Amino acid sequence: MEKNWDRATMRFASARYVDRQGMLDVTFENGDHFLVAVESILPLVNGDPYGFPGSRVARGAATVAPPEWPKMRIGETGDVLEVPAGDAAVEIPWDRIRALADPEFRAHLADQAAERTRRIGKRIRALRLEAGLTPATLAAKAGIRQEVVANLEAGKIEPQIVLIEGIAIALGRRLRDLAEE
Repeated sequence: MEKNWDRATMRFASARYVDRQGMLDVTFENGDHFLVAVESILPLVNGDPYGFPGSRVARGAATVAPPEWPKMRIGETGDVLEVPAGDAAVEIPWDRIRALADPEFRAHLADQAAERTRRIGKRIRALRLEAGLTPATLAAKAGIRQEVVANLEAGKIEPQIVLIEGIAIALGRRLRDLAEE
């Protein structure tokens, strides 16, 4: 049975830092409960995990203080965790936690990406035919291999923005034209 991704699955009911394990213990309003390692949540900065206790990591010219996990709180909207870090706060959105900890949500994201890939592929094919172009001609105009056009139209490869921009230009279209149905 597919889960309903409603507001209750997006809003935190509780969140606490478990210091001895270096984990976040979060529960969503729908009752889903997860333990997530903090080093998996925050990005790497200069190759080092951001947020290890006692560390200060340079981000560009500024220095970012480590997160104060025990002072973490649920944001006003309920869908973000706010962790003080010196004079700033690190925001951790609900979907980052779910994408890391919830296999059903990861599958949902993969399904959405696959559907988007198929939809864009069908749209590229329709616009190519409307323009009276063969796959080989479109490929030549876009500066890509014909197999790439075929794989895009078949929904076999995820379209990257630079590739889609080149195809839109070759078709004499705007980028948003490829997203419309």
